[in-house]
Amino acid sequence: MRRGICHIFGASPEFVPVPDIKPGDLCIAADGGWQTLEKLGVSSDMAIGDFDSSLPPEGIPIARLDPVKDITDLYAAIQIGKERSFRSFRLYGALGGSWGHSAANLQILAGLAKEGYNAIILAENARVYALRNNHLLLSALHGRRVSILAFGGSASGVTLKGMRYPLHDAELDCFFPLGVSNELTGEAAEIAVAHGTLLVIQEVL
Repeated sequence: MRRGICHIFGASPEFVPVPDIKPGDLCIAADGGWQTLEKLGVSSDMAIGDFDSSLPPEGIPIARLDPVKDITDLYAAIQIGKERSFRSFRLYGALGGSWGHSAANLQILAGLAKEGYNAIILAENARVYALRNNHLLLSALHGRRVSILAFGGSASGVTLKGMRYPLHDAELDCFFPLGVSNELTGEAAEIAVAHGTLLVIQEVL
């Protein structure tokens, strides 16, 4: 099992924060994500995709996919990270493009949580986490407003501490957005779910 982080860049045109890539990490461009990396001045270790909407990059290894496929380019990049034994993933350029791909990437995030991986979507003004029968600590330094939403079904045993609207052993329904726009109180917050999946969307100031 690798202790590094697999950084994956999608092709969304949204603003992307500069990644903190360290020795032992892996950086993969999913299709047109290589163009974002080029703008950031960040080198990628490889690119994967069908490149149906952009030319492939030069000077790095490329895994070319058939345009007729059942998985997205970003999902295929995650599979490479799994094959190389990474347990932590950071996804960039995963939101703000097409609605279909944005929704699919939230599914991918929840799927990684279900399989026991650590994964975060990093966007311009938000960090998105998925919790599956797990807990998460959030620092108030990253932002003030947090939405906690059940995903893919009901979530039970939901406990929120260090937030303006706390919960204890509650149940959230995926068809009712009870947990939207909660607020941190200036201290570290804890979010826990005993059974089910939560999407945690932390707005970044």
